Amino acid sequence: MSGKYIAVDLGASNGRVIVGDLHGFEVTRRFVTRNETIRDKVYWDILYLFSEIKEGIKEAFARHGDEIISIGIDTWGVDYVLLDGNGEMISLPYHYRDSRTDGMMEEVFSVISRKQVYESTGVQFMQINTLFQLFSFTRLHPELSSAARHYLSVPDLLNFWLTGIISNEFSHATTTQLYNPTQKDWAWDIIDALKFDRRWFGKIVPTGTVIGPLEESLKKELGASHDVSVTAGACHDTASAVAAVPAQEHEQFFYLSSGTWSLLGVEVPAPIITEQSLKYNFTNEGAAGGGIRFLKNIMGMWIQQESIRYWEAQGEKISLKELDEQTLREARFPGYIDPNDDRFLKPNSAADPIHERVRDYCREHCGCVPETKGEIMVAIYRGLAKAYARYVKQLEESSGETCDVLYIIGGGSRNLILNQWTADETGIPVQAGPVEATALGNMLMQALAAGELNSISEGRSIIRKSQQIQGYEPQ
Repeated sequence: MSGKYIAVDLGASNGRVIVGDLHGFEVTRRFVTRNETIRDKVYWDILYLFSEIKEGIKEAFARHGDEIISIGIDTWGVDYVLLDGNGEMISLPYHYRDSRTDGMMEEVFSVISRKQVYESTGVQFMQINTLFQLFSFTRLHPELSSAARHYLSVPDLLNFWLTGIISNEFSHATTTQLYNPTQKDWAWDIIDALKFDRRWFGKIVPTGTVIGPLEESLKKELGASHDVSVTAGACHDTASAVAAVPAQEHEQFFYLSSGTWSLLGVEVPAPIITEQSLKYNFTNEGAAGGGIRFLKNIMGMWIQQESIRYWEAQGEKISLKELDEQTLREARFPGYIDPNDDRFLKPNSAADPIHERVRDYCREHCGCVPETKGEIMVAIYRGLAKAYARYVKQLEESSGETCDVLYIIGGGSRNLILNQWTADETGIPVQAGPVEATALGNMLMQALAAGELNSISEGRSIIRKSQQIQGYEPQ
């Protein structure tokens, strides 16, 4: 690889700007993906995020200047903005955990059936999906909705701000529950049934499309001395992460992208939309190579993260090393949670911290109550591992694929306890790493667009050799 790439990777908890290639990279900026609560509504602080992104890009140019070929952005799924005819936001982007979607699934199903929505989109039902967010917005804000002309996902918006060009990238569009993976276009039947304006939904561009160059004013601001392209790689972070799975040719593998959310799935060439996949509530989302990621969304490290955030907000100092040691000492605690229980969706509140919900679940379902922080972590990790094992079986049953090795990628792959317990519960060997899979997949897709790679499998081979991968055998 002769050039370097800037990967802007925004997760639901934190973001980073990374510069480099598949052989090596460096982080130029880390920041919290901040959200703000205003009058009981939760919004992403999108202007702050864009400012942090620009600082990271500016530092990347300061370090590597003429070597940089392109910039790519990936973010979490489902969240969006609506723009007016002048390209201005008509509202701040809501956070997917905002409560305005409470009860919206039932309201949508009074207009169009659950079965019809799934048959058209093949997407797992979650109240955070863009479909339910937009339906809530049009009900609550009809005057703003009438002013809207463009729907953009969060990465689409950031790409627009960098280039001045409006586009809708494939992998992110598929998370909305407003995309038909069979017809490979927006799900117009649902859009029409819910009375969304067709004009909002623009042309969907394939993953790996070069959108255009940085705007001239930004080139000067960011210190770019030459034309640098902005590439719509796999703009959904999980699609980018899965592109970087360091699998070997002909390996029968499933992947687990582990972070705030856990995404467990398999790559397939075409959507799987059946009575069984509907029963198990599996989803069909776009893969970086144009196929389908058939997967299950599972509440992931969010429950652990929120517990730690609450304790730290109370003035406690939490050492992850000490917490892990206590977790292992108390590993015989029998309690565990179901991470996809709806009670774990909402953030901490003073009256209802998430670790208390863990205690409540164990009391109701296991007949025991975790008392210490270690026991709470046991309940969380064991619950996640058991959920992974349950969904691996459902995934094999629904897809007809078998799993010989499970690749755990992303920030959660650093959790040695959860990695081992996942191998134990599933009975499948685990390969953990790389940690920065999303940024690597982002750069991989940019390198493909630039002609420096011939295939995703070629990029995966480089990643396998250049990154640290740790194996775990079932015990």
